[in-house]
Parts: sequence; C-alpha cells; structure tokens
Amino acid sequence: MPLDWDKLRIFHAAAEAGSFTHAADKLHLSQSAISRQVSALEQDVGTKLFHRHARGLILTEQGELLYRPAHDVLLQLETV
Repeated sequence: MPLDWDKLRIFHAAAEAGSFTHAADKLHLSQSAISRQVSALEQDVGTKLFHRHARGLILTEQGELLYRPAHDVLLQLETV
C-alpha cells in the first residue's frame, strides 16, 4: 500500500517539532488534525511511530526507521 504524502509530511513535522501542537502551528493545522493524520499513518504502517508523553513525542524504533527516508524525500522535494 503506497503511503500518503500528506501523512508523511505531517509525521515528519511532528517528529521535527517534538509535539503535535508545535507541528500544528508550523503547518497551520489544528492539533487534532495532526494527531488524526499521525494515527492514520500508524494504522497504515501497522505500528506506533511515537511514544506519546506529557512533555512531547519521542520516535519509536519504527518511527526512526521511517523518519530518515521521509526526511530525505521531503528535503529533495523542497529543492525541486
């Protein structure tokens, strides 16, 4: 199943920001929209991508594995 680019972009922003709230501010979306999209991506890939804590988000091992290629692809898209 192909991954949704919007979900990957939102996942990447959340990983970079360390919280759904900060990612929402950066992307001009609501915090709940960020949370829903990340949860949907987690369902798509069949695993949790973040450990959710009161102080923010920490990538799981599987999240780390997805973050690097997502980062590289999004960086390349920004330069196009």
